[in-house]
Amino acid sequence: MPHPAVPAPAPAHPAWIEIDLAALVHNARVLRRAIPAATRLGLLVKANAYGHGMLASARAAVAGGADQLIVASADEAFALRGAGIRAPILVVYGVRPDAVGPAADHHVELSAGGTGSLQRTLAAWRAHRAGAASAARLRLHLEVDSGMGRGGIRPEELDAAVRAVDAEPGVELVAIWSHLADGTDRERSAEQVRRYEDALAGLARTGRALPARHLAATEGLFAGTAPPYEMVRIGLGWYGELGLGVAPTPELADIAAELRPAMRVVAHPVRLETVPAGSSVGYGGEWTAPRPSRIATLPIGYADGWSRRSWPGGTALAGGRRVPIVGRVSMDSVCVDVTDVEGIGMDDEVVLLGTQGDERIGASEVAALRGTIPNEVMATLGARLPRVLIGPDELDAASA
Repeated sequence: MPHPAVPAPAPAHPAWIEIDLAALVHNARVLRRAIPAATRLGLLVKANAYGHGMLASARAAVAGGADQLIVASADEAFALRGAGIRAPILVVYGVRPDAVGPAADHHVELSAGGTGSLQRTLAAWRAHRAGAASAARLRLHLEVDSGMGRGGIRPEELDAAVRAVDAEPGVELVAIWSHLADGTDRERSAEQVRRYEDALAGLARTGRALPARHLAATEGLFAGTAPPYEMVRIGLGWYGELGLGVAPTPELADIAAELRPAMRVVAHPVRLETVPAGSSVGYGGEWTAPRPSRIATLPIGYADGWSRRSWPGGTALAGGRRVPIVGRVSMDSVCVDVTDVEGIGMDDEVVLLGTQGDERIGASEVAALRGTIPNEVMATLGARLPRVLIGPDELDAASA
């Protein structure tokens, strides 16, 4: 007996993520004013654009005037190229040898983050050139470890690394870069800047002209702990958050205030019930109603990236006011107490992240509660939640 046909998915999901593409375009233009005119603006779209959706965010970046798109893997770069994105792309982590040739063919810039990484990349390039008639060039960035400790060529090995790149036919050294371990720590950042510049000065003493330099990310730019050099690499700031503990310099405070968060996490209740005083809600029965309470169950949980650490202490927005999250966050649901909000129904929006009326719950606030950073709050939001794009009309020609 044949199985009955599986019904088509419902046209609307009861929980979703709204992405304001106009805010991303706006933020890119704001960031352009935060850096010198000759400095290139690199915007990070890695990790699904911090949860915002890589392809749409990349188009917003280009529409806003980004000079460079930055990703973490070759797969991300090739997906952008496959979608018609023609802007310069940099992969900041090492790639597999079999991706080196295709990266060059698709005009994707690569980075070498250590002597072994560089040797492997150059060997793959030689193998590619030997078997291909392509006239493409490999554009390469060299990372210097100035104190981050997770990647980069040691400063004393930079001269030899540059000579190896210069000796390889078809390879162009585009930039030498580094990364701050903590852009809010002035003393530590100053030491890293010193190490980085000492390494560059040692190279300059050999007579070799210096390529472009890039060091500053969101923290380094707005806290003023790293020079902008020839390019900045902005992730979190472009998405409308500066991060925990980042105090903009007086020169950039007004510009920082213009940045707009681009993400809202929204849900319709799937259950609205009044429970008696003393009733428990959620696994473990750790929360009990102190009074007859109206509880809204939202269809989003830790499987969607809404962490179990969101309770106790977390809030949501309903009817334009804050309401408490109650009980443990489950795999597929979170409960909020809407007793004090009149008229909330099944078709009303409850906001877990973003703005409703005059209230806002920001990613930095959520991060502080969870003991993490806003990057993680946004980047770990799962694929099950559809991304609803707001204001995409401006991006029609943004792949150019």
